[in-house]
Amino acid sequence: MQINNTKLDYPIEISKKMLHFAGKLLQEHGKFNWVPDWLLRTLGINGCALGIIEAQHCIVHLNSKDKNNKAETTEMGLDALWCSQHDSFEDRSIPCHVFDCPVRQRIIEMCGLPDREITCFPMAGKKGFLMACGEGLLLNSFPVTEILKAITHVIECSLNIDENSGKASTYFLPSEDMAQMWSEMLAGLSHDLRTPLACIKGYATTLLREDVFWDPVVQKEFLNIVVEETDHIENLINNLLDSSTLSWKSEIELKKEPVVLPHIVHKVLKDPSYRSKNHRFSVLFPEEFPVVEADPVRIEQVLRNLVDNAVKYSMENTQILIQGKATPDEVIVSVTDRGIGIGEEHLNRLFEKFFRVSNGIQEQQKGMGLGLPLARQILLSHGGRIWAKSKLNQGTTFYFTLPVGPRAAKEN
Repeated sequence: MQINNTKLDYPIEISKKMLHFAGKLLQEHGKFNWVPDWLLRTLGINGCALGIIEAQHCIVHLNSKDKNNKAETTEMGLDALWCSQHDSFEDRSIPCHVFDCPVRQRIIEMCGLPDREITCFPMAGKKGFLMACGEGLLLNSFPVTEILKAITHVIECSLNIDENSGKASTYFLPSEDMAQMWSEMLAGLSHDLRTPLACIKGYATTLLREDVFWDPVVQKEFLNIVVEETDHIENLINNLLDSSTLSWKSEIELKKEPVVLPHIVHKVLKDPSYRSKNHRFSVLFPEEFPVVEADPVRIEQVLRNLVDNAVKYSMENTQILIQGKATPDEVIVSVTDRGIGIGEEHLNRLFEKFFRVSNGIQEQQKGMGLGLPLARQILLSHGGRIWAKSKLNQGTTFYFTLPVGPRAAKEN
């Protein structure tokens, strides 16, 4: 924004800009992805991010002046935002300067200007934050600082109005990017469903042939495959429904019981679809591996998602290693492949909804990008963690943990 030296014109200009902003905020009805671009054009800053906290997630809208970048919207877990765990988030008079904040790092990447100053203004009630990137003299000037504080407060008030009216704010209203995302997701879902359906139809049609007499053992084998593929379809639909539920609900309902993890691993590896690429599966668990208190169905979902990824993104005739280790407080399970690997720049986004790495062989793999985010939420609901390590052209290892509770120790 051009700041005029005339004392009369300056407050008038500020008032016009703020009234325009407030009016557009009301007009958009809870849609905030336009805010960063508006601030870039109005204040002349280099980059901007607006975070809106919803349940246990934060929807972050980002934009920068760099012509090579497009505005983007992403979703982060609150555990990744240091500020959301501390009281300083409540105090709007103290801007946040946490250097390892993932939102801050993303703005620096988008702007390509690591020397610029970044200031974050949190909203009261842990409703969100507004982050700006620009030259130090600009961000530290009294007018710009006060404008950013005022805009943060206006957005905060609009969220309060939505809450008081009893209407759920929609932060992911369709846009061109979202339409493309949903299109890709539906294409992935169509592909994932078509494969097991074709298998079911093939075996069912074969069994219905009148010109062939089928041995009862063969019939049973074919029917077992039909059941397994039907279960696979059910899992796909459950993943989609679970992801939809997590858009508005903060946690997953668990039905815990004592679980022997190696048994679940062996159950998952019986899936016939894993035989297509002739992988060598190795399972290494200590003999006295602890029993954990967990939901067996949900943990099977986690393991199936991780093994699916290992099979998809590794070459034929390679080894996939599943192993477990135990500490006094938790168990650690890892799934390692000898595949194409994942670039360092993509590792921190693997657990975002709909995110899929778009390079090389991974572009050919269909999927909705919901498996890993769902696995993460399942483990968080259990009090566990999940992360990944990878090297390009060498392979990837996913790790997850589950706590060892008193009851589980007693059962063991």
